[in-house]
Amino acid sequence: MLNYILETPVEVTTIEFHPNNNDIIIGGCVNGQVIVWDLRSAEHRIVAGGRKIEVAKMPDEETDKTQQAFVRCKHVAISEIAESHKNFVADIQFIPNNIKVDKKNPTQGKSQHFVSVAEDGRLLIWDTRECDKDKIKEREATGKKFVWKPSQPAL
Repeated sequence: MLNYILETPVEVTTIEFHPNNNDIIIGGCVNGQVIVWDLRSAEHRIVAGGRKIEVAKMPDEETDKTQQAFVRCKHVAISEIAESHKNFVADIQFIPNNIKVDKKNPTQGKSQHFVSVAEDGRLLIWDTRECDKDKIKEREATGKKFVWKPSQPAL
C-alpha cells in the first residue's frame, strides 16, 4: 500500500532510512546532491485544496479497493550543489554509533553521520544533526541562510 510520495527537484539514485529515526529518509541524487525528508514534519507536507491527505485511484484493483490515502512530502533539506558530489550518488551508508566522527560535537552513542560515495572519486561525510527541521527554522529566523554541506571531506 502506498503511504508517502517523496517530492524531489532532482532524480534520486539511492535512499537510506536514518537508523535512529525511521521517519527520516536520506536520498542521494543524480546530480550529486543529498536530500532529506522528514515524514513527521507537518510543514513539509504538500497540501492540495486544504487537505493533507490525497486520494489516488488505482485502476487495476477492484471497485471497493480503488481509493488509497497517501501523503506527499517535500524535502526538509538538500545539500548545496557546489559542496556536493560532481556525479550521481551511488550509495549512502550510516556510520555505526560506536565510531567517533566529530570529537567537538559527540553524538552520545547515536548514529548521526553517514557517508556518500559517487563516481567523482570522493567519499563525503555528512552530519544529519545539521539538517534538523527545527534547527533550520531557528537559523532562518535569525536571517542566516541554511547551507547544508559535508561535515568533512574524506578520501
